[in-house]
Amino acid sequence: MRRPAADRPAQPKEAGKRMRITHLWKSSLGSLFDRRAETGKPMLFRLGRPLDIDPAARTILDIEAIAQCVRDTAGALHAAGVGPGDRFAVYKDNHFDCLLLAAAGIRIGAVPVMLSGLLPHDSVRPLLQRVEPKLLVSTQRLLTGKGSDGKPLTSFAERTLYLGGSGGSGGDDGSDGSTPDAMAFAELYGSTDPAPVPRGDDELMMLTHTSGTTGVPKLIMYTPATLQGRMARLECRHLPPVTIRRNDTVAMFTPYVHARAFTWIYSVLTLSPAKVLLMSDSDPEVVGPLFRRHRPTVIEGLPIDFSHMEELAADPRQGAFSSVRMFIGNFDAVHWSTIRTFLNASRHRFPVWREGYGQSETGGMGMTFITRPTANKPRDQYAGPRKVGRPMPGFVQLKVVDPGTFRPVPNGRPGLVLARTKARCVGYYREPERWNEKAVGEWWNTGDIGIKTRTGSLKLLDREVNYTPGVSRIEQEDVIVDHLPARHDVALLPVPDGPPIPIVATPDGQLDREHWRKAIRGLPELAEPIVIDFKDMPRTGTGKIIREELRRRYLDGVENPGTGRWT
Repeated sequence: MRRPAADRPAQPKEAGKRMRITHLWKSSLGSLFDRRAETGKPMLFRLGRPLDIDPAARTILDIEAIAQCVRDTAGALHAAGVGPGDRFAVYKDNHFDCLLLAAAGIRIGAVPVMLSGLLPHDSVRPLLQRVEPKLLVSTQRLLTGKGSDGKPLTSFAERTLYLGGSGGSGGDDGSDGSTPDAMAFAELYGSTDPAPVPRGDDELMMLTHTSGTTGVPKLIMYTPATLQGRMARLECRHLPPVTIRRNDTVAMFTPYVHARAFTWIYSVLTLSPAKVLLMSDSDPEVVGPLFRRHRPTVIEGLPIDFSHMEELAADPRQGAFSSVRMFIGNFDAVHWSTIRTFLNASRHRFPVWREGYGQSETGGMGMTFITRPTANKPRDQYAGPRKVGRPMPGFVQLKVVDPGTFRPVPNGRPGLVLARTKARCVGYYREPERWNEKAVGEWWNTGDIGIKTRTGSLKLLDREVNYTPGVSRIEQEDVIVDHLPARHDVALLPVPDGPPIPIVATPDGQLDREHWRKAIRGLPELAEPIVIDFKDMPRTGTGKIIREELRRRYLDGVENPGTGRWT
């Protein structure tokens, strides 16, 4: 409901003109927050915990405060010796300030290299060696971690700034406040902000990494043309009811080092919801009280975030999700049982679950919606694999081809999914051979096996590396989990000489065999399950199960059925 005029903040005379700044996707990420602050429209951000770079330890910031934080951070990076064209690495615990550090670096013409704080030390080291950063920004806790080479992380950059101790409000590990060969970020925070140095449309602007499910992640190269001009531009369209509204309270759970966070912030600043809840983790003890005070109407998260919050959603006394009209799942498919729990937790008349299909290299490629009546049917009532939607008209084309010949296959037959999109990125940093393996002219090899329907929808069967003809492990896992109690997860590992081996993760490492027999009834033959504790399921920073690690641990490295060429 529109507030009475007396309740709305007074606007300067020229505010009407400034409010018509709608094309924020044209703005550099480094000046985006300044540009948004110029519109004069108030906007509040509430944080699950203070930013690690904010010495004031605030949990509520308006848009001007965030813009000033970016300027102060740009001053700190400049004072640390970072200049136009220099690469600097951000490796820290997940929070919104990962994005602000990137924006600050881009503001002064530098190239941020965004690394998740959940990456193993032996993955971070080769990435730092690859980019040779001028500066590393990290936390005391991560800087003291040891890799197999025994070298300190500070040896991989010319200079290092640490957060924690006397620097920032978060990341303090209880040490004495000093980190060898590193300077406290707080000592430089607020240094003079130099004049902005915009990057050219086709210049390298940022590097982020892939999930790393099959080893050391790749570093994806983004330019302003791809990130702003295509991915963010598409995200900023106002398409009710599937996009953000002015009266929404939006809650976001995401790895803030990922490109998804960058396109999302463009859309949030353009579409201007009433309130934004910036979540750094999905601990129910944090989420519950915050969501009861500030009822979200739109929530976006990863499968692992929704899994962590499922018990909270299932408790009708909590009401933390009662006002949600739209849940958004990204990065990977969310189990049917989890979708059902959250849609049933909403008291909105017609809540929907919006699921996106995309990859880091391409941005969004498709979208589908699940309603409450649909979700309340058992998963095995839907024949065939999950739909991931239709390609976005005028922006994305999808085709399914034979993996051997790359010739198109008829609708209804499985094949390798190729995508042609205006948002495709420009390469893998210093790994052109890996990029060329997946780039097929203007088409991008997703590495997914799927089926295209007569109506143009895409159904996913598996990753090519895990695919066995005639079977969809993704579908089978979804059906099994739908018939198991909450907080159970399953990974089916195909083997060459027998039925697939289920790895079953449970809250206590124990599995009720009667529950298991009921869950797999009617499915193709499976081997005896290997049962592990839920917390021992190996996952990437975005929550994806690392199946190669499961093979190493429990199958003695038995090979996958697919080639794995396009992972």
